[in-house]
Amino acid sequence: MSANRLCTSAALLLAAVFAPACPAVSLQGSEWRPLRVADEAVPPNTDAFIRFMSKGRLAGHSGCNRLLTEYQVIDDQIFLGPVAATRMMCESSAMAFEAAFAAALENARRFRRDGASLVLFDSAGQPILEMRQSDWD
Repeated sequence: MSANRLCTSAALLLAAVFAPACPAVSLQGSEWRPLRVADEAVPPNTDAFIRFMSKGRLAGHSGCNRLLTEYQVIDDQIFLGPVAATRMMCESSAMAFEAAFAAALENARRFRRDGASLVLFDSAGQPILEMRQSDWD
């Protein structure tokens, strides 16, 4: 075997050995609608969503106010900054949902994506936000 072939074979072997077992899950460009926040179903007719945008930005709507924050994904970990919201007043139930939705986003530490399903977990490993992808093909 020539030295050139040996080097190529060794490089391919090393690449295969050190390649990640699973490709990193990308959330960028996806849009999600909440189904459950903590143990509560999302109130009917709530038009809430979040969209993972480029450059680590997250935008969305709580059904009452627009939401903005930053996010970072590392493997199955997710970190979201404090959620900023516009200040429109809505019914008390909509405001309570908005507070719970924002708190769930801020407290998320891990996530699991399975097709069009996304679950965010807190630091204790408890599911705090279940969502369905709204732009799923």
